[in-house]
Amino acid sequence: MRSLSGAGRRPITRQLGRAWRLGRDLVGVLRAIGRTFGWALRAPVVEPALALLEGAPLARLGTPSAYRIRAYNPCTAPRSLRVLATGWLDGVADAGFQLEWEDILEPGTAAERWIRTDWRGTATVLGRNAGELPVWNAGEVIGRWHIEARLAEPDGTALHVSGALVG
Repeated sequence: MRSLSGAGRRPITRQLGRAWRLGRDLVGVLRAIGRTFGWALRAPVVEPALALLEGAPLARLGTPSAYRIRAYNPCTAPRSLRVLATGWLDGVADAGFQLEWEDILEPGTAAERWIRTDWRGTATVLGRNAGELPVWNAGEVIGRWHIEARLAEPDGTALHVSGALVG
């Protein structure tokens, strides 16, 4: 015959183990809820950023093309920005360019600049639209162009745009 004292210990031990695991899980859930509230109530990190990099998808080698870059300052104080822009053609080392421009942006304002390049190694930064017409009568595609822009400080994500180079 079985002893009654031994039969009752096993279910109690099992229940105590379950209660211990439940307690551990509840502590983990409460920690996660605390971190979520801390994240939601904390002020967001507000830094200037690049808002736009755009240009026509086709460029003709030797004909000036324009590309627009817009930087934005969501901060509550004026901020100094330095924008770095790099352009290159696939497989053509001497056709690339590197430009930078600096500006002081008032709170909640944006600055817009235009990059003008002929994809032969020369490029300039303009304060207004260069007024070039897009390439409608495209010839044969002879390569791809790329432009990447980023802020010098703080290190942020780069904006990248690319398109076809026609001859």
